[in-house]
Amino acid sequence: MSLSPRSRLLVGLVLAALVIVIGAAIFWTQLLDPGDKGDTSTVLVTPTLAAETARFFDVSPAESRIDFIAEVGGVALEGVFPVESGTITFEPVGDDLRILVELRIQVDNVDTGNPAVDRVLRAAMATGDYPLAFYVATSRDLVPVTEAVITFMLDGELEVHNEAAPHTMVVEAQEVGGAMWAIATSDLDLAAHGVEFPALIGNTTIQLTARLQTYEVEGVEQAPLD
Repeated sequence: MSLSPRSRLLVGLVLAALVIVIGAAIFWTQLLDPGDKGDTSTVLVTPTLAAETARFFDVSPAESRIDFIAEVGGVALEGVFPVESGTITFEPVGDDLRILVELRIQVDNVDTGNPAVDRVLRAAMATGDYPLAFYVATSRDLVPVTEAVITFMLDGELEVHNEAAPHTMVVEAQEVGGAMWAIATSDLDLAAHGVEFPALIGNTTIQLTARLQTYEVEGVEQAPLD
């Protein structure tokens, strides 16, 4: 059965539309591919302790998280990165303390409440290839031994997207009876870690708020990151 010229034209248009749709689907699938290498190694090194009487606090993943605010199309969007694990160490220095922090953050499990935005963020940060971010830092100044709330600066390195860069956070914390909470804030420019966002996201700087709950553990040594 032969088709009329008009029918052939319609069939041609439908086929052309299908090609465009399939091509666009393939393009966006590749564009939003977060990778699948699952590389959880890091170039960061856990600092060596000088004192033998340090106290160690394990971060509780169930009670901790990294909140962030990103700008999407000029609108502030809130999200969360879960914390996989971490350690906060009190190293005695005279009558004061040096505080050391080590965190592993699950960037591949980012959650903004919007699956489409989550896919864009995961693809931009290649979270399938590099599912963890790492943070290693030391208090800028010594802090007092006290059960009162203290505020101090952390200076260290943050590794995201397999690229490390210096990163400073402002911390408010309190330790009472072997349990400690800490809230650390900072601005993170993901462009410093080789992350490029599409025009939809626009601004590569996100505001971080780490909310950590930790508990002292006895008789352990600080473990290396890798």
